[in-house]
Amino acid sequence: MKILITGGSGFIGRYLASHAAEKGHDVVATYLSEPELTSRIVTDRRVRWIPLNIRDPDSVRRTVEATRPNAVFHLAAQAYAQRAWNDPAATFDTNVLGTIHLYEALRRHPPSEGILLTASASAYGIPARLPINEDAPLWATNPYGVSKACQETISFQYARNFGLRIVRARLFGTTGPGKTGDALNDFARQAARVERTPGGGEIKVGNLDTRRDISDIRDSVRALWRVFEAGEPDQPINVGAGESYSVRWIVERLLERAKTPLRFTVDPALLRPTDESDNRADVTRLRVLGHRAEYPLERTIGDALDFWRAAGPEP
Repeated sequence: MKILITGGSGFIGRYLASHAAEKGHDVVATYLSEPELTSRIVTDRRVRWIPLNIRDPDSVRRTVEATRPNAVFHLAAQAYAQRAWNDPAATFDTNVLGTIHLYEALRRHPPSEGILLTASASAYGIPARLPINEDAPLWATNPYGVSKACQETISFQYARNFGLRIVRARLFGTTGPGKTGDALNDFARQAARVERTPGGGEIKVGNLDTRRDISDIRDSVRALWRVFEAGEPDQPINVGAGESYSVRWIVERLLERAKTPLRFTVDPALLRPTDESDNRADVTRLRVLGHRAEYPLERTIGDALDFWRAAGPEP
């Protein structure tokens, strides 16, 4: 099966591309700019890389016509909440209009096995009750979440109107060795840096009391694959752990593993205008599909810390 992964140079994309290649599929993954191809996350050498600007309809059309995939995993997105606050228009241009560009191209060359959209639990906003199931309203509280809610509505519309098989996996927190821009790896990276500093030091943190449903990337890619195989366009599926952890708990686990004395301080710059206090997922639908997690978060924390230790001093 020929698979096209948009946004393949991102964190999830690299792990997903390797997972698909290891299964024996012909994988084409996209990147936006050349620097994205240099990553500490090693990707299976069988993955083929091509450039794609998801915001350019001509670029998207050429990519689809050149690859003619049997399956598409749509990951290309502006995925950073803080960047969305700073530039919501660019976020919508990438996440919403970019998705329209892709679906318009795929209408002309429908992939026989379908399309998976990596949606986001950020679209839920502040939940009325926990755990959050897929029938909860999408009342996002930040520009990124709003863009992902729009992305889902567009996906449902194209599936209904044009017969495309588009399944939606609503990702909750996903982390693992080598990720950048998330709290766990940011803390691990700081901790590894401090370990190389005589006398120890401090790491900067944000809100320690928020709780997050967090899965290991190695579990998440298997879950995405399962949703792609067995999901239905009318039924989004939460991809999460089904339990939540406080940021404080994560920091404490890192402190236990540190090889040198560490302390932490709250940095006001890391606090967000709005922050959901908890976002634990109801993963009943995912479990019905047969998915079970294999990587507990404590192992993920240790693996992330080891990854940044091995990465060596930063320039």
